[in-house]
Amino acid sequence: MRLDLLRHGTTGRDGYLDGRTDPPLSEAGFEQFRRQTQSRAWRRIVSSPLARARAAAEDYARQAGGELHVDPDWSELHFGRWDGRKRSDIVSDPEGAALLETFYADPAVAAPDGESWADLQARVSRAVDRVLATPEPAPVLVVTHGGAIRAALTHLLGWPLHQLWSLRIHPGTRLTLEAGQSADGAPWAEIVEIIQP
Repeated sequence: MRLDLLRHGTTGRDGYLDGRTDPPLSEAGFEQFRRQTQSRAWRRIVSSPLARARAAAEDYARQAGGELHVDPDWSELHFGRWDGRKRSDIVSDPEGAALLETFYADPAVAAPDGESWADLQARVSRAVDRVLATPEPAPVLVVTHGGAIRAALTHLLGWPLHQLWSLRIHPGTRLTLEAGQSADGAPWAEIVEIIQP
């Protein structure tokens, strides 16, 4: 199956921990999405329910005549009390800086009143498996978030989550994979293309 993972375009809030905080796409963000989807055709589109991903996915599905499925498991990581805050504000406090560093270093550590990377990986893995289990092997476009894409790559490629910080996924980035499931149901994938905006 051809699987495209597309991070939503920019909201103009670089440097903020926007997990469940849901600012709208900027016009530049819609343009990034249009450039990544022009001259390409997906009949199956899956989207996070967050508006910054869903709005562009809905537009694309309507124009392309595709089937859109909104799946909450593709939502961005929930940053809890950090959600919507600027990263620089959190690290300006030594205690916040230490906790944030631990949070990024250890997938089992949750954001205060939020999720851990392991939590994110578990729900995104379920979402990936649902996509792969669909009997129709037509190409699929998933419109989601940077954290969810990293969790999907961990599941599909078997890479440790902490190593995926070495892969830059700007807003508007599209990753194309050939993906499937082996006879025992284990997922596999091969990265075919990475297109940064």
